[in-house]
Amino acid sequence: MTAITMTLSSPDVVLNDGKGSLTASVTNGSTTSERVVLGAFPGQVTNPPSKTYTTIPNPLRTIAGGATEQYVVNFDTAGASEGSYPVKLIAYSADDAPEDYADQAHVVTLTVPTAEKQKPKPGFPWLWVIIGGVVLLAVIGVILYFMFKDANVPDVKTKPQAEAVKIVTDAGFKAATTEIESASPEGTVVNQSPAGGEKVGRGSTVNLEIAVPVKATVPSVLGSRIETARNAFQTAQLQLDFTQGSACQSSPPLSLVRCVVVGVNPDVGTKVNVNALVLVRTELRSSIIVDPVNICLSNPQLCEVRLNP
Repeated sequence: MTAITMTLSSPDVVLNDGKGSLTASVTNGSTTSERVVLGAFPGQVTNPPSKTYTTIPNPLRTIAGGATEQYVVNFDTAGASEGSYPVKLIAYSADDAPEDYADQAHVVTLTVPTAEKQKPKPGFPWLWVIIGGVVLLAVIGVILYFMFKDANVPDVKTKPQAEAVKIVTDAGFKAATTEIESASPEGTVVNQSPAGGEKVGRGSTVNLEIAVPVKATVPSVLGSRIETARNAFQTAQLQLDFTQGSACQSSPPLSLVRCVVVGVNPDVGTKVNVNALVLVRTELRSSIIVDPVNICLSNPQLCEVRLNP
């Protein structure tokens, strides 16, 4: 078993509106790189098994010898009743079973607080409705004035999202954000519409495109020869490695069998980070020979003709 250890930012998480998170620091204590998986499992034995309410982005990572990786662990207990829910976190080698590391598990207690009771509604405040209506009409008049008064849109390209939104709203505009894959720094504004310097009515919406890391897609290689799969992974800018149960890593030369991909983790079509590690499982399969005569002609060393003396 490899020397994999883990510490948590907190053993307890009180959920706000059913959501919460913590940070898990996983250390590879060996001197060589290790493929490490951080997994979430039910914290107690039940039938059927209880939910973990847990998601871990990029659970499989390659950690260098002596290095530490930070995993963000997210929890979402939407729909769960108040109470405590134990979840077991285990950091283990991708080449071993999680059960081999059970003695190193960390149990996190998720707490769903009691919902606050609604206070009885008071009587309908007619006086405040009238006063509010007058104030609202005045506010609407001011807003309409500024909406119809043109102003220059501030240029916020390359600025961080929070700063850009504040600049736009402080200038009297609304800000709408969408994400776009880009090589620009993550979380910065890549494009904006209207562009900076354009004159439009106050209150108009400025659309901001926020940069997120460029993703790669796991290619469809199930049933393909491993040589074809390697080329597909190289084109997709992904790293390929083999699971412990793989029967081969290349097709034998001058043979009637071939090395075929029969499993992929993450699944085909999954969006992952560029240069992420994808595991494949392979097995040897016989090739279908349509015309054995042609095989003997092109590869005579595969066929042996014996003559009587």
